[in-house]
Amino acid sequence: MGVVYESPRQTGDIDFTAISEPEPAIADELREALNQIFPRATARLGYPDLRCAVQSCKYLPSMEKFAKATGPALKVKVGYASRGSLQEKAFERGKASSILEVDISFKEPVGAIQIVQLTDDIHVSAYSLHDLIAEKIRALLQQEQRNRNRRQDFYDIASLLRRFAFDDEEKARLHHLLLAKCAARTMNCPTPEPDSLALPQVRGRALADWKTLELEVGELPDFDECFEIVDTFYRSLPWATLISPEHEIQTDQKVPRFVP
Repeated sequence: MGVVYESPRQTGDIDFTAISEPEPAIADELREALNQIFPRATARLGYPDLRCAVQSCKYLPSMEKFAKATGPALKVKVGYASRGSLQEKAFERGKASSILEVDISFKEPVGAIQIVQLTDDIHVSAYSLHDLIAEKIRALLQQEQRNRNRRQDFYDIASLLRRFAFDDEEKARLHHLLLAKCAARTMNCPTPEPDSLALPQVRGRALADWKTLELEVGELPDFDECFEIVDTFYRSLPWATLISPEHEIQTDQKVPRFVP
């Protein structure tokens, strides 16, 4: 949201979607691979005195259930400290005071990706706009089951909808993605319906912490206005058309029209 869509709302963690299978030993493999590459990566990016290392890697659910779970994930904590700093000793003990949290999800349906060019020779693969909105809608629908308040997702979706217009074909694609993403998380995501976002448990949880966003974004838009934008768009999806949630990755996704 910040790099690609210039959102003022920044986050302190990183979310990844893995295309590999959730093998039980993947945490150890990931830890070893990251720790080997960190010294070269920090030097290449211009931070030769920055030390980084994986501090912990937690399976969700447990390692025994990880491979067969519906929505397995890894919660990785990467510690960092500058060479010669007071924090370096704690870093070496695996108890760094500066931590970057990384969430890695598996078995996640992805409709399309976009390539984000950071420099001439550095790029990353990121969710397409359709995937981004569909994922955030699903997170809103999951609030009650996961006991979370996702006020940031209403804010982000409203911001995107103010900038991009979706035609019927694009709405159908996004609707298909939403159904696929919800179907992949049947344990903690209800089947979406046209009035799902307006349910008290969905709208109320997003509203509960809305004012706290002001610390992140400065001037905060009215919640009711943002909710109206998102709910109107959500209800305009082709609910009358039955779409199978079965999903295939596509890379030729049409980009919605930018609204200046």
